[in-house]
Amino acid sequence: METENVAENETPESVTVETRFGDIEFSWDKGIYMPVGLLGFPDHHVFGLANIPNAALDQFKLYQSLTDANLSFFVAPYNMESDVYDDKDLVVAQKSLAISASDMAILMVVTIRSAPGGKGVTMSTNVRAPIIVDTGRQVAWQHVMRNDRYPVQLDL
Repeated sequence: METENVAENETPESVTVETRFGDIEFSWDKGIYMPVGLLGFPDHHVFGLANIPNAALDQFKLYQSLTDANLSFFVAPYNMESDVYDDKDLVVAQKSLAISASDMAILMVVTIRSAPGGKGVTMSTNVRAPIIVDTGRQVAWQHVMRNDRYPVQLDL
């Protein structure tokens, strides 16, 4: 039997996760660390971001736990040119998380449900608690916006 010469504490360069879309390889050095985890999933701290291998879902990304293959979310990158968020609320989030404006990216968690009567699907996004990523440090938080005008479910 052959064994690899890998130091006991050496971290592998990548991890292949068996997702619902097939095997996707994630590089550990591109992982996004969430010190607090996601709402409802506080014990999961390292995620990867990948394109979904389905042309019908091009506008979304897969936010995949790198330590639990069963935990993943569809996310939609927020277009900073849109008017969903007031600039002042984005500045508050940026300051409270100590992220520079140039390093801030926002991911909207998307929920997909069967439509009533089983006719297709409905999609909504959580505008109230987006994932805010500091792209410079590869650290993210699910930030709850203080302004209650942002709904938890905004239909897409």
